[in-house]
Amino acid sequence: MDPGVPDVPFDRWWHAMRDVAATEDTALAWRRHRYTFAHELGQALAGGLTGPAVYGVWLQWGLLYVGQTLEAGRRLKDLAIGESHHLANTFPPEIWHRVVVVGWSQLPPAAEAIDRLGVKAVGEGLEHRLQASLRPLANAARRVSDGTWREVDWERSNSLGARTGRQIDELFVALQEIWNVAAASPDGAALPSAGRVVFPSRMLRS
Repeated sequence: MDPGVPDVPFDRWWHAMRDVAATEDTALAWRRHRYTFAHELGQALAGGLTGPAVYGVWLQWGLLYVGQTLEAGRRLKDLAIGESHHLANTFPPEIWHRVVVVGWSQLPPAAEAIDRLGVKAVGEGLEHRLQASLRPLANAARRVSDGTWREVDWERSNSLGARTGRQIDELFVALQEIWNVAAASPDGAALPSAGRVVFPSRMLRS
C-alpha cells in the first residue's frame, strides 16, 4: 500500500474497528455478537448435511470464492467462524451476499465417478472445474512469502483436481445445473435436494 495515496474505505474500516474495540466491554460485546452470527450462519449452511460438497460465496457484485470439502457438516460450520478457514478473516461473513452449497455425492453420476477415481479426487476435480470456469476473485491468486501474489493458471495446472476434472464431464454437467439454479435463485426456494442457498446479509438484518 502506498502511504501517500489515501484509502478511504480502509480508513473508514480502521476507525470503525477502533470504535468497537475501544473498551474492554465493547470488545467483549463485539466478540460475542460476531460469534453468535457466525454460529447461526454455520448452522444454516451445514445443518443436516454430511459427506462431500462444493460451495461458493458471493459478495454483492458477484462470486468471491469456490471451495470443496469431504465433511460438509464440519467445514461449512467453520466457514463462517474462520478458525481454520481463511476466507472469513479477510471477507467477514456479515458482508457475504449469498452462499451456495451442493452435496454433489447425491447426484446420479457421482457413484460411478467415485468408484473410478475416489471421493477425494472427484471433490477436488469438481472444485477445479468450477474455479476454472467461474474464476472467483479469492481463488484467482495465492499469497507468496515475499508479500506479493501469484496468479493461478488453472489451464496449465497439473494438480490432482486438474487431472481429475478432465474425467468427470457428466458429473460436472449435473453439478452445474443445480449450481446455476441456486446462484440465480432469489429466495432459495424450490431447489433440488442436493442444493441449498443461504443469504447471510438477510440473516444479519433479521
